[in-house]
Order: sequence, then structure tokens, then C-alpha cells
Amino acid sequence: MAGADRVRQIAVVTAVAVVAFAAGTVAGPGAGVPDPGSTMSLSSPAPLRPDERVEIPPEMEPYDYRPAPPREATPVDGFYMRIFTLEEMGGPLLGVPFHCLRCVPYSVDAGVQTLLLHEGRFYLEHQLNRFRALGHYVVHGRRIAFFNDVNCSGTRGTYTWNLEQRRLALEVLDDPCPYVDERSNDLTLAPWTRIDVCFSGIKDWYPARVGCKGP
Repeated sequence: MAGADRVRQIAVVTAVAVVAFAAGTVAGPGAGVPDPGSTMSLSSPAPLRPDERVEIPPEMEPYDYRPAPPREATPVDGFYMRIFTLEEMGGPLLGVPFHCLRCVPYSVDAGVQTLLLHEGRFYLEHQLNRFRALGHYVVHGRRIAFFNDVNCSGTRGTYTWNLEQRRLALEVLDDPCPYVDERSNDLTLAPWTRIDVCFSGIKDWYPARVGCKGP
């Protein structure tokens, strides 16, 4: 398992480098034209001044089925990335990602997955199948609870968390979210690697490169 985690960490570093390189090489005469197929941007906000910092758009605030937590920093705040290979997901017959609006949420496919934890708000994206989720979370000691998730609006999932050497590992304690444990399996299947998005060269992140200076 340690070997698999090491391979996954190397893959994450490689993916960050590839994304950053692509962002630099694509820039040119048409760089100002938004890509209609992009999975990382919902709108085209006004350009930021160099001294301004990116914020999460107000429309991306999760709906408060239950009272939302205050916007306060937590010990787990950060940008996280994870990569699964086609072989890890069962090969080409089972693991090829595709966009499906009526499929079971949180189904894990091959490719890049990102997780943003920021001041009690979480945003998860599976880039290749374009699945996205958002909601609120609270941290109490070594426990983290996810709630106000539109996929599981009436439930509260409780996990333990451990962040060491830029690796965030989650373990489920109780998560009654429907769909046969799909959410808990997604969040805990493998550790998440913390990324310095602001200094990596990555230009887009769901829903925003919050806290980074622009442009």
C-alpha cells in the first residue's frame, strides 16, 4: 500500500507540472478566449488587480439546509489533489470515466480528482467525468463532519482526519449518505495530496483559486 501511495504522490506532482506547463504553452493570441469545454470554470469574472486575492463567487456558497458554519479557518484548509489510474479502477472495461447526469454520485473513476477545503466549505471535483459536489464541514479535534451536501442534504457524515507531510487521510466513522457508501468510499479510498496552487502555475481550480493573488 505504501508503494501505491508513493506512486500516486509522484503522479500528483507530475499532473501539477503538466497542468502548469499546459497553462503556459496555451497562452498566446487566443489566450483570452475562454474554453467552452473547461471543467474548472463556471463563469468569466472580471480581471483582478495584481494586489487582489481570488475569492469564492457568492453563487458557489453551499445551500444551508442546516445552519452554515462561520467562515473561519480550520486545520484542514487547503487545496488537495488525487489521481487514479485506469488500471486501479478496473481497466478499460470498468474504469473509463464518462459524463453522466443520472449516475450515482461520488462514483470513483480514473483521472484527476480535486478537493478544496476552505473555512467550512468543501468543493470536490472528478475532472474527467465532471462530477462535482459542494457543502459545509466543521472540525472538532481530529473529527470532521460533512453536511449540507446537495447529494445527501439531510445527512451528516463524520470522519477522522490526519494530515502529515502534505497527505490528508480521512477515515469514516459514520456517514448515512445514500448510494451504498459511495461518498465515504470516495473520500477515503486514498489519501489526498496538498497542493500549493498559488505557486504551482495552475490557473484554474473548482470553484476558484481562493486566496491566490491575481492575475
